[in-house]
Amino acid sequence: MLHYTGSILDRADHLRRTDNEITAHWQAEDTIVIPVFQLKHLIHTQQETAVMLARSDLADMPEHHVQRTFLGLQNGAAVFSITCDEAQAARWCDLDPDYQFLDLRTIGPVLPTEQAPVLAYARGISHWQSQNSFCSCCGEPLVLASAGHMMRCQSAACGRQWFPRTDPAVIMLVERTGDTGERHCLLGRSPAWPEQVYSTLAGFVETGESLEEAVTREVFEEAGIVVDNVRYVTSQPWPFPQSIMLGFIATAQTREITIDPEELAEARWFSARSLESFGQWGDDSAGPKLPRPDSIARFLIDQWRQSAIG
Repeated sequence: MLHYTGSILDRADHLRRTDNEITAHWQAEDTIVIPVFQLKHLIHTQQETAVMLARSDLADMPEHHVQRTFLGLQNGAAVFSITCDEAQAARWCDLDPDYQFLDLRTIGPVLPTEQAPVLAYARGISHWQSQNSFCSCCGEPLVLASAGHMMRCQSAACGRQWFPRTDPAVIMLVERTGDTGERHCLLGRSPAWPEQVYSTLAGFVETGESLEEAVTREVFEEAGIVVDNVRYVTSQPWPFPQSIMLGFIATAQTREITIDPEELAEARWFSARSLESFGQWGDDSAGPKLPRPDSIARFLIDQWRQSAIG
């Protein structure tokens, strides 16, 4: 299963519209609280798990969080994320010497599979809230509504409603079959990445463009490869900061690579066998590396490699 997917959370959209019910859930003893501070999550560093305490555990803790967001129900219990200020974050860390706020990019790959999706959800909506303080139509301040899932312009003359945004991006493994029948995939390295780190190509979907057209365009723009037979594989929420990654496989009709140096530092064809010796981004090994195991890029590569080797 892809990381950050498979959530068992019931988002319970109908509850967001009723302030009294949200307040009652917030005050319930079994309510689960997920702190967020500067888009980081509270982690038990020794256990490598997120800290999710019951609301009753916070009875004696002053509420200095900036805002709270109702995320949904888990086994009947309400789940809230709270965006903390510095004072509240310090109090959370004081609860246990092993508690520390960490970025999801750092801790995400080792989190339990049932925790990763809800933390990604909490991070994504916290980012949206932090980036939208004023109405983009009239410039007046916005106020949170719908239990954190909507912002409403405070101007009586405007009153527009704003909702969380997700940016669609395509990510694609491009394959070809060589003269000997051996299959190869196209991997590239961003100019911003360390040497010898390779991944699939990706890019954002543009206005008025289908997903398949975006795949075809991005591969040609970045690597000069013409593709067809674009097939959808799977998707993954990617809250870094607010994307949904739509995974594809495409077949190359050309072989010669011509990179756009602003998009790629290099791109190469790799056989499935050659990928077996690769490390992964972040380890201490020498030599070429693949993306982190929590990414859809790595999922596409691993799935393709298994099918290519047979």
